Amino acid sequence: MTQYRGLTLRAGRDTIPARPIMHSAPTRPGRFLAPPPIAFAAFLLLALPALLALLALITAGCSPGGPGPPAAGGGGAGGGPRRGGTVVTGWTAEPTGVNQLANPMTQVTTELQLQLFLRLVEEQPDFQRHPPSLAPQLAGSYDWSPDHKLLTFHLREAQWSDGVPVTADDVRWTWQAETSPEIAWDYANMLQPVTDVEVVDPHTVRYHFSRAYAKQMLDVNEGFILPKHAWEKLPFAQWRQNSQWFRQHLVVDGPFTIAAWQPQQEIVLQRNPRYYDPARPYLDRVVMRIIPDQNSMMTQLLNGELDFAAGISPGDAPRVQARPELALQAYDFRTWVGVAWNPMRPLFADPEVRRALTLAIDRETIVKTLWGPYGRVADSPIMSTVWAHDRALAPWPYRPDEARRILAAKGWRMPAAGGVLARDGKPFSFELITNSGNQQRVDATVMIQEQLRRLGIEVQPKKVEFNTFSSGLEKGSYDAAITGLTMDTGLDLTDPFGSKSGGDTNVVRYNNPEVDRLIAAAMGHLDIGAARAELERIQEILHRDQPYTFLWESQRLAGLSRRVHDAQPNPLFSLFHLRDWWVEPRS
Repeated sequence: MTQYRGLTLRAGRDTIPARPIMHSAPTRPGRFLAPPPIAFAAFLLLALPALLALLALITAGCSPGGPGPPAAGGGGAGGGPRRGGTVVTGWTAEPTGVNQLANPMTQVTTELQLQLFLRLVEEQPDFQRHPPSLAPQLAGSYDWSPDHKLLTFHLREAQWSDGVPVTADDVRWTWQAETSPEIAWDYANMLQPVTDVEVVDPHTVRYHFSRAYAKQMLDVNEGFILPKHAWEKLPFAQWRQNSQWFRQHLVVDGPFTIAAWQPQQEIVLQRNPRYYDPARPYLDRVVMRIIPDQNSMMTQLLNGELDFAAGISPGDAPRVQARPELALQAYDFRTWVGVAWNPMRPLFADPEVRRALTLAIDRETIVKTLWGPYGRVADSPIMSTVWAHDRALAPWPYRPDEARRILAAKGWRMPAAGGVLARDGKPFSFELITNSGNQQRVDATVMIQEQLRRLGIEVQPKKVEFNTFSSGLEKGSYDAAITGLTMDTGLDLTDPFGSKSGGDTNVVRYNNPEVDRLIAAAMGHLDIGAARAELERIQEILHRDQPYTFLWESQRLAGLSRRVHDAQPNPLFSLFHLRDWWVEPRS
């Protein structure tokens, strides 16, 4: 599943009203404590300088929540952010379009749309330490009903780029589009529990749920809010066939809009003057340059033609680090990679055999060879950097002798003439596929071929075009495949491991009633933080059954010019908070 999933809300018990959404929302509900009466005078004396500073800000017409717009070409006090300038970024693929419902979603497509449109709230990349928090975006606050079946959002004053206000009608209409069978959005199933989206007034919208569950906020926040007044002119039934129409009729409410789009060359973003925060963005323009060839991208980065390049290969990292004008940024990625074993093939139906295959693969060597210091061996679909990872787990070790013992106990014998293991006259031979265009995965197929050959297992590596690869996984027409899955930060494992999930998400056709029960129990908590026991037990079972041989978790690498400041690439997005980036003038 490649679509980015939103983050869950730490809501607590359904009898406790949720806190208003705050900037840098606390991970646990808290309260302010009044100073003791005896110490009150001392408190005032200590606080007086801050109070005077705050009064000065108010007198000057500034908000204490952040700086006003910097003067064009000038920096703030102490060399702070400057308004103006252009950042040129490099990408190996072109975004598919501007409408998330009408265009296939890819990472770079979501990166673009993140700059054009607002979500109700903004997911924060803090899920390493605890269930992730949310910050305001289009919604300034929200509240729950006592039974947690009504969720009311209070929208801020915002405008579309043509001056039309953003209202609750846009939110309701977006939900209607997301759930329309004529559009058939790939993730419409997430909104099945939403029975209605009620327009209370122009700035208040209420979601009605059929039940209370852990992912309510995640599900309603999955998509960007779309402009009803501009896009309702095209009937839903025509959206899929006219996906480029939306670019020709583009209005936005995000920090940037599109100034120019040259197919297969570049997209130029420019500041949206009607963005709700008049102090942002700092940059005048952002260029998204399409450079499919990795060597060409590196050349442009090293020559100073790019300010930011996503997806630097580990082998190129030293070249970036050697340049004083560049910085290498390494940040955890939300995708884990593994070998998917198709249990519909008799070779892989037995979990003990799958475990033997894992023991026979030297994953530590594979990861060190392919990723160096930027990767680690994986052992779970809940990645090791995430709060709910089972710390008691450890990756299965490289134990080829134990793998031989297990296979022998299952009846696999080496013929007298040597060669390939066989049972009942059938050789242990299979095809291992992966998608072309991902060199690390292609290289891993060759390394696994050699490692399993030493046990008498014949592997035929094969790389296929990505769409063909994906289709084969969904249909189950493969033996084994090296593939990557993007972790749902809401930690719902239904899609990749639920027995009722279709082959488009549960490509290993995993079927375990106990895991189904545990997933349902975990998602039944209103606070996903209370589901740690269920999540850890699921990880233990998957570790035992090995529907995948988990290969690696890796960091994503980016090259960044040192003239660019406050770039915050993270596990969610490479262009996270692009509105805050600023640049020094070129010398």
